[in-house]
Amino acid sequence: MQTFIVSALIGLVFVAVTSALTLGSYLGARRIFEIGGDERTPDVASTVAVRIAALHGLILALVYAQELDGYRDLRADLVEEAVAISDVFNDIHRYGGPAVAPVQANLSRYVRIVVDEEWDRLGRGEGLSPAAWVEWDAAYGRLLDLEPESQRQRFLGGRMLDRITAVARLRQSREATSIDRFHTLFWAPAIIGLALVAAPLYVFRPTRTHLALITLFGAYAGVILFFIYGFANPFAEPGRLEPAAFERLLAGDLGALAPARRSEPPA
Repeated sequence: MQTFIVSALIGLVFVAVTSALTLGSYLGARRIFEIGGDERTPDVASTVAVRIAALHGLILALVYAQELDGYRDLRADLVEEAVAISDVFNDIHRYGGPAVAPVQANLSRYVRIVVDEEWDRLGRGEGLSPAAWVEWDAAYGRLLDLEPESQRQRFLGGRMLDRITAVARLRQSREATSIDRFHTLFWAPAIIGLALVAAPLYVFRPTRTHLALITLFGAYAGVILFFIYGFANPFAEPGRLEPAAFERLLAGDLGALAPARRSEPPA
């Protein structure tokens, strides 16, 4: 509930700002430019506004599609990483021997750290947790030290190494997603475009209908920008993607070996 309220408030801020921007651009243009002109002025202004709006809409559509694809890819990667961890956890049990308990314990602590610490670190742009890397490296080292004595163990050993290295690859991809941001390269043309779309409409009288339509355009653009902003950082509000795949692992046998929820270190 709290997450929904925070997201709604951020969305309202976006809508309010973009609505005020478009309306302010329109009213500001009426103060700056000469009202009237020849009979072709409204046609020219409308044509310019439509062309700017088309370019602006294209920019928003491309960025929105890019961020949405990245969001979906991350969600798929999280499921793949959770499956890889589960595979190693179960295969080491099938493998047998003294490495079973240590490897399973490493994987359990790794998942707990990802859920309790690493997710918030990624949301703050601080990167992956070193403690999680320590647990991954310990499990990887133990798998490298396995000495298979049968065809069954050789197959399981090779499979587990493939899956544990896949976890490392997916972790690095997750970190890249958290730091791959666009700042002025997108927000500057997006905001300037809103103002430029509304400014040529100064030739039309500020009737209640005209003001409502201009405000409506700004509000809808604010909604699109809000979703782009949310998808841009899937580890933080308002578009936070919860680590549900890892939480499901902790709800099963893997979670029974994990320590209690880790507390944040003192600042």
